[in-house]
Amino acid sequence: MNDDKFWESLLFTLRFTVVSVVAANALALLLAFLLMTTLKTKKVLRTIFFMPNVIGGILLGYIWQFIFTKGFATIGEITGISFFQLPWLGTPGTGFWGLVIVFVWQTAGYMMVIYIAALAGIPKDLIEAARIDGARAPQLFRSVYVPLIMPAITICLFLTTSNAFKMFDLNLSLTKGGPGTSTQSLAYNIYAEALINNRYGLGTAKALLFFVAVSLITVTQVWVTKRKEVSA
Repeated sequence: MNDDKFWESLLFTLRFTVVSVVAANALALLLAFLLMTTLKTKKVLRTIFFMPNVIGGILLGYIWQFIFTKGFATIGEITGISFFQLPWLGTPGTGFWGLVIVFVWQTAGYMMVIYIAALAGIPKDLIEAARIDGARAPQLFRSVYVPLIMPAITICLFLTTSNAFKMFDLNLSLTKGGPGTSTQSLAYNIYAEALINNRYGLGTAKALLFFVAVSLITVTQVWVTKRKEVSA
């Protein structure tokens, strides 16, 4: 309980989870709505957006490590745009957002498929009736779409929350918890404690707390969203 690095890793993981879950689900829902339209290329786009989920986390991390360090630097030199000239994996702030970008890019496509399936099941006559009654896009989204796709929201929030909290492979391949331990996730902290520092007892104790934390957070999230599902 007196291990400062453990609590720093926990706070980093909580912050990463909140940002990543919101961003991944917002992007997935936006893509689902866009690809429910009559676009001629929607089948191809669905495949393209889903493909990052097929790539393994370690491999994906090394690909994005090259993009951040080499690809962005080259684009920044050519265009002069400051966004591409940032030290993406070199500072605590940019390292955090680099992990968020890659996690969202990998996760959003899978969540998009779930949202598309949910949106396809909404009766069209219900939407038309709401429009005839004068419901505008924000009202339609809040009062019709969200209640009817709440089961999909429950599933997507559960998957993204548990995956973000357990994030390890991207952390290992992108930043290795650096610079220092500023971007060290809780899972990576446990790995480093047990398998790098050879303190298996301490690593096991941290893993037990990690299990309890993940269980409490995911069970609470499912309970809260299930209540919304019933009320809908």
